[in-house]
Formats: sequence, structure tokens, C-alpha cells
Amino acid sequence: MGLINRLGQAAKGSLQKYAEDYVTLNTADKQVILKPKIVSFLCQKATDKVEQLTNLEPDSTEGLIATVVHDKVTVKVKFTPDNLTIKGDLVEGQLRLLEDPKFETNSWVYRSLIAGWKVFLGGYIPNDKLPEGVRIEGKNIFYSFPKSQLKLVNLLFSSIKDGSCLDLNLLAGELIATANVAINWSDLNMQDLIKMFKPI
Repeated sequence: MGLINRLGQAAKGSLQKYAEDYVTLNTADKQVILKPKIVSFLCQKATDKVEQLTNLEPDSTEGLIATVVHDKVTVKVKFTPDNLTIKGDLVEGQLRLLEDPKFETNSWVYRSLIAGWKVFLGGYIPNDKLPEGVRIEGKNIFYSFPKSQLKLVNLLFSSIKDGSCLDLNLLAGELIATANVAINWSDLNMQDLIKMFKPI
């Protein structure tokens, strides 16, 4: 039995070492840190899934830059994730705009409409015009979606329960998630995590 346990521990240690290429843990501060190559991989997955999102990439200092194309208008948005909260079967998140969105278009009509929207409405977007589950308050964007859609959270934070919160910081392409519960390597589903990141 001792030999089997030792072999199991060795296999687990080897998986952990491999997983550290993608993610590191700071157990003292209850942090999971995703390396830049993982953040870039997740950005590419998001771009592949969202039709109007033509590019999503980490900024060299803080946050992400998204490029969205709709009709003849290109919008560049610089934002950073702020937090995620587990509420039952839902995940509620918050993003913070780091800069005002930048609009580009070759169409004179669209340029006039954008200028009028900025001057007369101050760039305000009514919440009833946003997708379901999304609302904007000043520089903050709030959203919610089913927990089942966020596979990465389930893999990284199996110990997180209803009401748990993750504070997020994205600096120089590295995503730091600080939890309000203890985080250990045993909480990570390393085999599935490695499978998820294998294409990198």
C-alpha cells in the first residue's frame, strides 16, 4: 500500500509541475495566477466564439483590448476584469472600463451619428439596449451567465461555494484571481486543466 501511495504522490507531483507552466498558486494569499500564454489562449477562444469580436488581447500594462466590428463601425474597448461572484447556478461578474471606447468608421453617416451620440447623450447606452444579463453603471459593466459556462472556474476553484467571490487583476498579461476561501493544489482538477490547455 505504501508503494502505491508513493507512486500516486509522484504522479500527482509530476502533474503539478506540468500545470505550473500554465498556472501558479500563492496559497498564503489565496491566489491563482494564470500565466500570460493562458490569458492569450483564453482571449483567442473568446474571439472564436463571439462573431463580432474580431480581436481580444492583453494590454502590455493593464487589462484587455477588445476590437468589435458592427456594420461599418469598429469599436476598440480597453477594460479590465474586476471580480466574479458565485450565486447559486449563476456567475455574476464586473468589468471596469480603463478608457472611453474608441470608434472608427469610414462612413460619414456613422461618424455623424457617433458624434451626435457623444455630444447629446454623453456616450450613454441605455441598459434596455444591452444584451440580457448586462448593465452599465458609469465605467463599470455588470454581467451574469450560468456557472456551467465557465469551465475554467470549476477546474481551478472546486472549493468555491455559493457566495464565494474572486477579485481579479490583469496586469502585463497575467491574470491574478484572489479568492475569499483557501486555495490548494488539491482543489485543482489538474488532469482536466492540462487537457484544456493542451492545444497551446
